[in-house]
Amino acid sequence: MILEDSTWPDIEAYLRRARGIVIPIGSTEQHGPSGAIGTDAICAEAIARGMPRDGDILVGPTIALGVAQFNLGFPGTVSLRAATLMAVVADYVGSLVAQGFRDFYFLNGHGGNIAPCQAAFQDLHLATSLMSATAAQEKGLRLKLRSWWEYPQANALRQTLYGAREGIHATPSEVAIALAARPWTRRTTAMTQAEILAPEALREMGGDRHRDAHHHRERFPDGRIGSDPALATPDDGARLLAAAIADARDDYRAFLTGD
Repeated sequence: MILEDSTWPDIEAYLRRARGIVIPIGSTEQHGPSGAIGTDAICAEAIARGMPRDGDILVGPTIALGVAQFNLGFPGTVSLRAATLMAVVADYVGSLVAQGFRDFYFLNGHGGNIAPCQAAFQDLHLATSLMSATAAQEKGLRLKLRSWWEYPQANALRQTLYGAREGIHATPSEVAIALAARPWTRRTTAMTQAEILAPEALREMGGDRHRDAHHHRERFPDGRIGSDPALATPDDGARLLAAAIADARDDYRAFLTGD
């Protein structure tokens, strides 16, 4: 089920059998010379919307803006403050908690969202911590953030397809998924091969731990970080999308059962 395609009676009926929701979250930022600016949100939404079968999974509206201040040197990027994203997450969750939802699975497509979302989760859990044990058992929340590239089948496939040329931003895997979901975004752009970064450098920048936008544009002038998005094809994107959807279903059901 897709929440915005449903009616309120549809959701009321859903809440009689389930209390969980999948929330895609991404970003609106540059993705190199050939990647769509909406790539992170497109990927998260395409995977999430591929998950439902027979109305057993509900997918909420996509949060398409994330924390991306380091990319503001590239035209088209729109960034939230970390505090703003935390407030958005809190309001999104709070709105649905009041209706009976309790299990929130954020399917993430952007590294810069990880720290703010986890901080927002801590604040949301604090409200439960301040309840009595009886009230907490009834009203307590379960919150999880999972980035799609962490899924085992999807991760193995992207490493097999692209190896060291995957990089960590404007990656061929994310551009490929976006092409499979929205083929009209394809661009043919001549690019030199990007610098292949050492694993230590990639780890240091994991979760989009970058400096300001001026430094970032100087360090990565065309927006790529160790990646070769020219390798992306819609066919590879379809394979990656299928793998990520299968992984996401398994991970979400494990989340719901507490495994």
